[in-house]
Amino acid sequence: MMEEHVVLSERPEDQLKAVEWAREQKKKILDDKSRRIADALMEKMTPLIIKNSVQK
Repeated sequence: MMEEHVVLSERPEDQLKAVEWAREQKKKILDDKSRRIADALMEKMTPLIIKNSVQK
């Protein structure tokens, strides 16, 4: 996979802000993805857990 690099600014403080922003965006995306996965698992597993609890 080819990586693309874009220089938004020559100033180091602007580059640092851009990196911090990118890290925040990555965290938001991963948090959202984790939440969606957890919700999907709960939706699928809850009926099975309840069914197994009732059978015991």
